Amino acid sequence: MRAFLSFLALSSLLAAGALAQAIPQAIPVAQPVTQTVATLRVGDSLDMRLSGMPTEYAMEFNIQYSVGPDGTLNIPLIGEVKALGLTSTQLERTVQNRLIAEKIFTRPTVIINIAQQARYVSVSGGVRAPQRLAWSPDLTLSTAIGNCGGMGDFSNGKNIRITREAKIVGLYNWKDILKDPAADPKLFPGDQVYVPD
Repeated sequence: MRAFLSFLALSSLLAAGALAQAIPQAIPVAQPVTQTVATLRVGDSLDMRLSGMPTEYAMEFNIQYSVGPDGTLNIPLIGEVKALGLTSTQLERTVQNRLIAEKIFTRPTVIINIAQQARYVSVSGGVRAPQRLAWSPDLTLSTAIGNCGGMGDFSNGKNIRITREAKIVGLYNWKDILKDPAADPKLFPGDQVYVPD
């Protein structure tokens, strides 16, 4: 009897194993997340709010700042802080660390909001309505061209150029982007898109 029970248990385990192998298992595929984050440029405006201290001290910092020609901000009590090329999160950490390092506050929380009015992308050349578009973090090349009415009648869609900070950062083919949405590049503030006629 014992041998029969062992045989029954073994056969059920083998059957369960064979069944598990027969059913394909879904394997999650991690998709890379690319996030477009605006960095500070000369002339950008931002608001800074502080907490974690008495309100009367925090109010001294709650003003609108502008990134100067040298890429810095002049912040009360700590002086100049490099802001050029930083994201709002990086600048928040920088200011917090300076306030702590200089023993001004022990646990400050800094919140920075970059004003959006100075963020644009220019689209020119062989599109139906060339224009300057308001930038948003999800703006891609195809979205920008679509917002300009699409490709013009005489454009072949080849060698679409993206210029960023006076450097050509890519040449794209419209048909390739339509075939493969993953090839659709994200645009950054200040980008210039030129579609040849």
